[in-house]
Amino acid sequence: MDWHDAVRSFVEMFTTMDSKNGPIVYVIGIAAALYCCLEGYGIYKMVLGACGFLAGFKAGALIFAGIGFSGEMLLAAETFSGLILMVLSYKIFLAGVFVTAFYIASTNLPVYVEVFLKGKTKNPLLVTGIVVTVISAVLAFIIARFSVSMTRPVLVCLTAVAGGFAAINNLVALVPVFPYQVELPEASSVIWLFAKVFLSAAGVGVQGVKDHHGGGLL
Repeated sequence: MDWHDAVRSFVEMFTTMDSKNGPIVYVIGIAAALYCCLEGYGIYKMVLGACGFLAGFKAGALIFAGIGFSGEMLLAAETFSGLILMVLSYKIFLAGVFVTAFYIASTNLPVYVEVFLKGKTKNPLLVTGIVVTVISAVLAFIIARFSVSMTRPVLVCLTAVAGGFAAINNLVALVPVFPYQVELPEASSVIWLFAKVFLSAAGVGVQGVKDHHGGGLL
């Protein structure tokens, strides 16, 4: 098995879920997200790098699929894009904070923006994409700006939110892949939003009381 076959198998494991392999992957995702939420500051460079890879992979898919790439060529381009952003995010602090904040926002905002814009525009997909991109970029810029003077608080909050939101997103995705029916609220439900905010706040609290560098959160 060469490298692109290995990468393809790894990616397909996440993109072709079923009742056999889905639960295991999502459970691992929940565990990793909870660890990030509660211990993110201690591993923040890994978190920035991981979010950089995911953001780059996603961007590569949109860009290269749009210009006609497909199959192994598309997978290679996606992976290369992911690796580029992963290295940049890991090595360059401000780039990592910006990319991570942008990725978190752009991943979680669409479901809420779609509900807000429902019935208000003739092209909801395009408008949602534009709104989400603009809001995500503005938020990412603000967070990156504050990270210069408030490094530790920003990293604690950023990793807690990344882990908290990802944990709930994986939980929402986990239940439907089991071979039985469970009634769940819509992904845009305020219940899930409350759960994400509550878990993120708990992560900030837990990380805030830890004495990583001989001081509290501030």
